[in-house]
Amino acid sequence: MVLELNHVSVNLAGKSVLKDISCTIHDNRWISIIGQTGAGKSTFVKVLKGLIPDIQGEIRINEQPVPTDRKGFIQVNPDIGFVFQFPEHQIFETTVYKELAFAPKIRGYSPSQITEAIHQILPQVGLSQEILQYAPFQLSGGQRRRIAIASVLLMNPKVLILDEPTVGLDPQSRAALLRMFKTWQQQEGRTILFVSHHIGDVADYSDEVMLFHEGKLLEHLDARTLFLQRAELLEKAGLPLPEPISLLKLLEELTGRTIEVESCREQDIFTRILPIWNDRRNTYDQ
Repeated sequence: MVLELNHVSVNLAGKSVLKDISCTIHDNRWISIIGQTGAGKSTFVKVLKGLIPDIQGEIRINEQPVPTDRKGFIQVNPDIGFVFQFPEHQIFETTVYKELAFAPKIRGYSPSQITEAIHQILPQVGLSQEILQYAPFQLSGGQRRRIAIASVLLMNPKVLILDEPTVGLDPQSRAALLRMFKTWQQQEGRTILFVSHHIGDVADYSDEVMLFHEGKLLEHLDARTLFLQRAELLEKAGLPLPEPISLLKLLEELTGRTIEVESCREQDIFTRILPIWNDRRNTYDQ
């Protein structure tokens, strides 16, 4: 599913929060949306989902205008999944099975199809079938979050919006959750729109990055180009470089050479710079 925005603006409570946004979002991409608080990130993804129906400009899906009601307001898009901050707070059923069955049931699945869909989704979110009999309040916070995410994935979204989905998680849990989303995105060939303040996560997982500042889209470009070649854009938006890239830049200054790396991912950068750093240290030790 290809999303296209043409000169989209949004005013809320008399304030301009999105200003003349034009962009195209293609299939099978992890696209991170970054910017300081108040830059327009959450408003942008809510517009895509149809949660802010009154907009100026045009949104098209696969070259067709999005459906609107009689007043011309855009409608909520069922093909776009949305995982909010603290999604576990949205759980409302009495058992895990009933919670997971809700989405496929409203899509018209038969009981056997519902059971099959649930059994297929559980391993994708790192949960076992034994959990189905439990009440959500009996589970840990991390398990409840994965149940809430599984409910969204059971809607089989073509685009998945993640609005700060790792808030409140420790680094290990955050990494595990993001790896799970990346696996789903690659296996299903779908698009993820990832809103995050963790600039290191953005560098590690993104194919593309959309950089917002004061309600405007400063740039939409591939992650490697942004972090390794256009770092001045981050500074303009008041955002830091990820720590591994800062180390890379420092080593380039110390050695007086350009160090080529495969990507802006932490693992790729450390794999490249550690031998250079060790050689430099050994030279001084001799």
